[in-house]
Amino acid sequence: MEPWLTPDEPTVSPRKADLLKGLDQVGYILETYLRDLPDEALWWTPDVHVPSIGARLQHIIGASLRLATYALEDGYDPDVLAAQAPQDWVATGRSKADLLSEIHRTLTDIRARIVALPDEALDEARPVGRRRIPGRRAAIRHQLVQHAAHHPRQVAHQTRLGKHGTSGKRCGA
Repeated sequence: MEPWLTPDEPTVSPRKADLLKGLDQVGYILETYLRDLPDEALWWTPDVHVPSIGARLQHIIGASLRLATYALEDGYDPDVLAAQAPQDWVATGRSKADLLSEIHRTLTDIRARIVALPDEALDEARPVGRRRIPGRRAAIRHQLVQHAAHHPRQVAHQTRLGKHGTSGKRCGA
């Protein structure tokens, strides 16, 4: 069963439950669509303007960590976080298993930090980005889930269409 259809955890408030299910759904989608993708297809670039699946996976990790930092941490340096963003897209040649493992670790860590945050803190204003634009913790966390879910849909599209530079056979579900 897809995570968004599972019952709420009894110890988690409804305000947090949907965000947690969203994070779980990201992992589910990636596992589903990457299951049959060969490692050699992970870093294939279909066009100079279209990043590889591997780069998209790295971006899910990096952007999720940055958004979680905005929502959940104090004393971060927005310039350091912004400088990290371009590194998401650098081809590293990492294996599918390694990237999926890091995605799951990242989402599990963010999930635990969301659960630990008191409900009354959800409406606190937090500075976002270099311009330190104020945003509520809940809105930032919502954006984290939306953003993390956006790229798996792109991955699913690339794998469904078989656009991965291998034998031309379709891969994924």
